[in-house]
Amino acid sequence: MITIVTVVPEAPGTAPVTVECAVGETLFEAGAKASAAIDTACVGKGTCGLCRVRILTGAEHLNPFTDEERKHLGNVYHLTKVRLSCRSRIAGDVSFEVVRKKK
Repeated sequence: MITIVTVVPEAPGTAPVTVECAVGETLFEAGAKASAAIDTACVGKGTCGLCRVRILTGAEHLNPFTDEERKHLGNVYHLTKVRLSCRSRIAGDVSFEVVRKKK
């Protein structure tokens, strides 16, 4: 099944990009298809915590929050809507924006 994923880049004034993804792909993979600059040091293994995205719509079409995400992001998804793109698997239409880890 094909899903539609809309990626909103971090840079102000940059237009959102819509890409087609297969069910089971990650938001990190969707970002790569959209040429979005998502930070990473572990290349999608869930160990660095850098590939942060904010879910705008379609959170119900993603897998549940993972232990890796809880380790890097805490237990505040209900407030921030931020997830790790490499741990977020797509099951339906989703839109997200790229965010940077605060230094």
